Amino acid sequence: MTEKTLRVLIADDIASNRTIVAAFLAELDCTPLFASDGLEAVDVFRREMPDVVLMDLMMPRMDGFEAIRQIRSIAGDHWVPIIILSALSGEVDIVHGLDIGADDYLAKPLSFPVFSARFRALRRLLEMQRRLSSSLEQVRAVANGVIDGIVSADVEGNILSVNRAMCKIFGYSASEMLGQNLRTLMPKRYAEAHDGYLHRYLETGEKRVIGQIRELEAVRKDGTVFPIELGVSDLHLPNRRMFIGVIRDVSEARRIQRKLADDAARLQRYHDESEREQALAMNIMERQIRSDWLHDKAVQYAVMPARNFSGDVVAVARSADNALYAMLADATGHGLAAAVSVLPALGAFYRGAARNVPLEVLVTELNDLLCGLLPPGHFVASALVRLDGSRPEGQIWVGGVPDVLLVDDGGQVRQCFISRQLPLGILPSAQAGVACEALHWDAPGQLVLCSDGLTEAENADRRPFGRAGLENVLNVTPRADRLKGLRQALNRHLAGQSAADDVSVLVLDCGVEAGH
Repeated sequence: MTEKTLRVLIADDIASNRTIVAAFLAELDCTPLFASDGLEAVDVFRREMPDVVLMDLMMPRMDGFEAIRQIRSIAGDHWVPIIILSALSGEVDIVHGLDIGADDYLAKPLSFPVFSARFRALRRLLEMQRRLSSSLEQVRAVANGVIDGIVSADVEGNILSVNRAMCKIFGYSASEMLGQNLRTLMPKRYAEAHDGYLHRYLETGEKRVIGQIRELEAVRKDGTVFPIELGVSDLHLPNRRMFIGVIRDVSEARRIQRKLADDAARLQRYHDESEREQALAMNIMERQIRSDWLHDKAVQYAVMPARNFSGDVVAVARSADNALYAMLADATGHGLAAAVSVLPALGAFYRGAARNVPLEVLVTELNDLLCGLLPPGHFVASALVRLDGSRPEGQIWVGGVPDVLLVDDGGQVRQCFISRQLPLGILPSAQAGVACEALHWDAPGQLVLCSDGLTEAENADRRPFGRAGLENVLNVTPRADRLKGLRQALNRHLAGQSAADDVSVLVLDCGVEAGH
């Protein structure tokens, strides 16, 4: 590798001496810079920042001793070799020159072999310094690039070095922190105990912070106390012992944690309030539904909510002459909001059954009531049935829910009542028209009503349960177990998944004498 050409300042008031030294330097591939006295030497050094200084001691205007002092002050931490070239041979002058900052001494007249040997050694030292400086710069660059604060301190707790992040975290400049004790960065309650802890650790090895990460508090320059995470390492060097601290400002992390905790608490309060409201709504809904009539021997039903609260509603009533009225309703949406849409219709349904009105009249009353109450875009898909109490006949109306099936005891479909009507609450009855279908049977059977939550329930492969799934269950399940069979088949189809919509099923016996 090619050696770096050294720039060498020659300070001597005798021109012939400067010429001789310049000739020596040319042989050693060095570039000379000249000064004829100490004052000029200081000026050239400040301006050119040479690699080496060769300094005569006895010069006019400013002697070499003073020039050495000023050059050392200008160079600061950057080491520039200063070699005294002087005819003075007294020990006092040599020692004095070395004491004020010179690194070596060569007596005049100069011997080229000695001069050359000294310069080769000097080159090696300068190259070592260059590599060391480069390594230190890399270490400093890495330290300054770290987002956490890094601080080193001696065994007394005095700060030796800080990185850029440390200054940013605490609000001090590096010069303000260097030499200060670590107590400066601590709240009073920590600072008072710090020295005792440090001395106890040095004497006994008892650890409280060293070798682990702890959350503590620190103090910025402006007096602000803030949380930090602190990790401290004990570093043993050949000629000294020091501590390295890594500091992370966790103020923002703790703020986010507090906000998340507050948000979680608000969500919990909201959830609890929602649970209370749903429980109240469910209680009100249950009070509106005549559950005693749902226990009629001619009735089987199931309502399976997709969430905590079902928006599907089934209702059954008996008139004075034993006619069976039934309604399966599926309102827009899910849960409480959907159930509220159906709630006004329940009272009207029970009142109509008590009056034993024809099914067409009951549907008209329910539709017009909901048209006046529901906001645009909300409606109630439903199926309504009236089975005569003394003859094997009745009426059925289907609007918006899956087709209603009449099956025999073997589960074969004998009649399908297609959903042709608009759901309740979309158009007034005068515009929509209300058309009920007549229902007759000559052998015992069952009417099967369901919401689209059953037929549209998808498994993991996005395959719906469908009409075919419903009919398959009816075909293979005994009359008394069809509702149970539908539940089991749906659970197998979903395979542990939740249904996307509320599921409701209503099975009515045809030809079986009703009872409570």
